[in-house]
Amino acid sequence: MLLKDLYYMTQIAGCGSLSRAARQLGITQSALSHAVSRLEREFSVPLLARQTGGVTLTPAGQAMVAEAQTILFHCRTMKETLAGYAQADRRNLKIGITTLHEKYVIPMLVKHYSASYPQTSITFVSAHSDELEEKVLAGALDFCIMPLPVRSPKLAARKLFSEEILLALPASHPFVSQFPPGALTFRELALLENETFIITRKNGKFAGVCLDICGSLFPPVNLIEINSLDTLYALIAKNTGVGFIPATLVRSEDLGKKIVCYRLKDLQARQTFVIARDPARELTAAAAEFIGVACGLFAGQTQTYGNLAAEAVPLPSPRQPPDAQNAAEPGV
Repeated sequence: MLLKDLYYMTQIAGCGSLSRAARQLGITQSALSHAVSRLEREFSVPLLARQTGGVTLTPAGQAMVAEAQTILFHCRTMKETLAGYAQADRRNLKIGITTLHEKYVIPMLVKHYSASYPQTSITFVSAHSDELEEKVLAGALDFCIMPLPVRSPKLAARKLFSEEILLALPASHPFVSQFPPGALTFRELALLENETFIITRKNGKFAGVCLDICGSLFPPVNLIEINSLDTLYALIAKNTGVGFIPATLVRSEDLGKKIVCYRLKDLQARQTFVIARDPARELTAAAAEFIGVACGLFAGQTQTYGNLAAEAVPLPSPRQPPDAQNAAEPGV
């Protein structure tokens, strides 16, 4: 028994004529008659009573059409249900990322993920951490990439990478001639207390880390607050002030020419990034694959692209951050 034959029977019942049903279905009357004959042979009962000007359903035919309508309805429902699962597991991802880091993290992740899964469409949503958390909990994002801490207790986090925070000065700054690139001590860093410090917006996590570094020694006297890391970098290069930058941002071609970077010897100057998701929502296959690729890419890295800074500035390796920063949920 073919589903299309059952569908044909429902159309014949509605039209009351083989010729009209055939025209409506876009098939020949002969093909339609063969379909009815197949059903009659299979069930060994006549389904149609042929009369002048049309056909009527026999009692068996009426029973078949009633059951056929139910079967076809359930088939449509099943297709819609399974299509929903396919849509949920579609090759489509919505990933959130903090505004400051989208430019530096996205290219590497997309390059490596797309090489293995080119059929997946990815939409990145850039926002501040608090907004990203809300979107993940609302189901608007599959997950987000953000720095610790994760504020919502409903979200699970898995460590992705930890990047070093460096002190950046203009290459022409007098401090540079006095202290060649190296790992600064507390005492050496304190010599900059009267400098103008350039930071990102104060209520952001990166700015919070930077102000904590200064606060452990001195409150910055002069601050310039800006909205992007690119602007921060450009202002330092133009001798507008000094500031802290993530190792991700360092461009090897600028080192020693436009800016000079220092590690902070006595401080755990790092920012840890995690993948945060709602454990109450099942991961799609595409999301799980992306997380696997991302974690594999950054496995064992504690500087992200800070390795670039490490190669350009031959400084002693900083101490590793405590494992407690991982805030990891196995299997995220």
